[in-house]
Amino acid sequence: MRRWSPTRTLVGLASLMLLMTGCTGVGMASGGGKATKPAERRDGEAQALDMSMMLVLYDKQLPSDLLEKVLEERTGIGLSLTWVPDSIYSDKMMSAFTSGSLPKVIQVKQVDLQKPLIVNAVRSGTFWEIGPYLDDYPNISKYMKPAIREHAAYFGKDYGIYWELPLSRQGIQYRKDWLERLGLREPRTLEELYQVLRAFTYQDPDGNGRQDTYGLVDRNDLVYGAFKNIASYYGVPNQWGLMNGRLTPEFMTREYVEAMRFMKRLLDEGILNADFSITSKTQQEERFAAGEAGMMISNLLASSANDRLKKMNPNAEVDILNRIQGPSGEHVWGGSGLGGLYMFPKSSVKTEQELRAILQFFDRLLTEELNNLITYGIEGRHYIRTSDGAAKVKPETRELRSQEVEPYNTAFRSFDIRYLTQGSMNELQKKINRLTQDNEQIVVLDPAAGLISPTFAEKGAELQKIVNDATYHFILGTIDEQGFAQELERWTRSGGDSIIAEMNEAYARSGRKR
Repeated sequence: MRRWSPTRTLVGLASLMLLMTGCTGVGMASGGGKATKPAERRDGEAQALDMSMMLVLYDKQLPSDLLEKVLEERTGIGLSLTWVPDSIYSDKMMSAFTSGSLPKVIQVKQVDLQKPLIVNAVRSGTFWEIGPYLDDYPNISKYMKPAIREHAAYFGKDYGIYWELPLSRQGIQYRKDWLERLGLREPRTLEELYQVLRAFTYQDPDGNGRQDTYGLVDRNDLVYGAFKNIASYYGVPNQWGLMNGRLTPEFMTREYVEAMRFMKRLLDEGILNADFSITSKTQQEERFAAGEAGMMISNLLASSANDRLKKMNPNAEVDILNRIQGPSGEHVWGGSGLGGLYMFPKSSVKTEQELRAILQFFDRLLTEELNNLITYGIEGRHYIRTSDGAAKVKPETRELRSQEVEPYNTAFRSFDIRYLTQGSMNELQKKINRLTQDNEQIVVLDPAAGLISPTFAEKGAELQKIVNDATYHFILGTIDEQGFAQELERWTRSGGDSIIAEMNEAYARSGRKR
């Protein structure tokens, strides 16, 4: 088995991928050789086949092909996997469309689902409609959630198998040791949140005798940074809100202005890093880990920050919270639960028999045997069973798992199911899972998720820039509320009015009642 060097860099991988013009050839993860011969099909199965797949790679190196071989043996499908770095995946996918070199299975990320190329490809019959077949696959039909399936549909029909994401991982990471040193309690309201942030800025929470900390370190991201979370605390709808029975953009609400005012107050009082609008995600996390700030309002995934912080300061401790009481209660914004779609081009999947074999592959991934495999790896090699039956990941296999298991877990996990519980999580990891589940009780969803506006598909990015720029300028103090309203009028004149009309028409046709 060929193994790739751990020193292979993303740059090298990206260069290699850009040299590839096709997606249907020999899988890179199998080391350039032909995929092993698939096992004989079992009675009653659709005809086995070689299946090419284009998959997103989130690591800097290619994964081992160990699990690829195991999957081939246990499913009777010969896999040819092309792994493309996340940073260039969308561009590579679009190139595959325009060159006609599509694999039999292609991952289409959520951010690409409404791009004109994909929408037009669906309209023109490029992909198989799989809805009529799904009832024949017991695991897919069992675990598909109606709400996410609705978000994933095009024109009310299924053109792919979605992969599921948690509805909301949004929340707050904060320095628990700072909070305790200052004698403060965990904030529960917007006012308490402000007071904690102010104390983290002006009351010397690290005890070094200098005023050298921020309450909040943020980044140049109005969605996954602090702003959208704070907006949800104020009761801002998620993307679209139903006002008097009609869809209205979130930025046209009074609550949106109140959220901007809160952010502006933090900036004006020196509580928020002044360079937030040009700070990257990596820089934000590095500054938090270095003890420059006491809080990040972004997500609940605090394990990495806690580990990095403790390496520099063993007495430091990160904690998390998800509920902040706002004017209309406790809210947190959420996604559609949709990470993207596995789609099946007719140019590559030429027969119904081939399609059924592919759907059977995905159905079998949801069995206990293969779900355990892509979740935890191979028993004995990557994990052991505890006395109570939980899967305990062996610490010494962490690097091995990152090469041999985790890429497959990310690439092949369609629905959020686990047959085995994980028995090696620390208390913070358990709390992350618990609060992520609790978010489902207060999550604010987008009532228009999955609906299509032709104008938005064509001009959405440039129109959104008008709103984003106006939001930043308001927070930075270069425009006031009147100036913000003028920018929204420009958005409306530039095509926003058509987007509103088209989205309301699509909503009416969908028959949704929320």
